[in-house]
Amino acid sequence: MQRSDQSPPGKPANAVPQGTRTVTTAELFGGGDEIVLLHNGVPYRLRITRQDKLILTK
Repeated sequence: MQRSDQSPPGKPANAVPQGTRTVTTAELFGGGDEIVLLHNGVPYRLRITRQDKLILTK
């Protein structure tokens, strides 16, 4: 039985579905460490931490 958190054999866990638009963080952040995304008029802050992780806050 395959657990739901595992990928099918031969497919990496972080595989991007075919046809999905992909943007690098370098392109998105343009050398900075924080951007604001607007979703339905609500601002969300996306930032890169010192540990190189992404944090999204409302």
